[in-house]
This record gives sequence, structure tokens and C-alpha cells, in this order.
Amino acid sequence: MSALATAVCDVPQGATSRSQAIALLDAALIQAALARNPAAQSVDVIDLHLGFVQPGGTGLQAEGQVTGGGRSVCFCEAELRDAAGQLVARAMATLRYRPSTSPGA
Repeated sequence: MSALATAVCDVPQGATSRSQAIALLDAALIQAALARNPAAQSVDVIDLHLGFVQPGGTGLQAEGQVTGGGRSVCFCEAELRDAAGQLVARAMATLRYRPSTSPGA
């Protein structure tokens, strides 16, 4: 089973900081994991690996995908690309599902 999620950010100055890139990749990884398990309230990132390929420009888009896992743990990958489609950074993460605490869940 695979789940996709996308987080989009535009940086008009044309210079993306590493913290912005990390935040976008993190959001895409988390959204992909949550899309796979709607019963989960949230996830905890327990392992994260990042690789930067080149400086980012404008129109950045991060796309995350589930690559495996089970009931309590999920493995995801994400790519960050600029408006021209050039790869800016990649991330891989292991995430742990946090169960819902709402009544009746």
C-alpha cells in the first residue's frame, strides 16, 4: 500500500534555507504516514535521514510516499523539487503512529 502527500511552499527571494527544506520534507513525510493510517491521531518521527542535492529556488514542492511498515511503525520517503522540477533534497524517515485519544476511536 502506498500513500502520497504533498506540501508546497514558494520562497520569492529565490534562496531557500535548509530549515525551510527540512520543514517541507518533514511535513510531506508526516502527511504520507497519516494518510496511510486514518485512525492515528499523529506520528512521532523516530529516525530521519536527509540529503541535500543542490540549493533550492522558488516554487518548492515536497512529495512524500509510504514505502512500508506495519500497524505501529511506518517507513516513508520524500523528495523536494523546485519549480523547474530539479531535485533539491531527499529524506527517509521511520515514524511511529500515536493512537487517537478521542472517545469512540
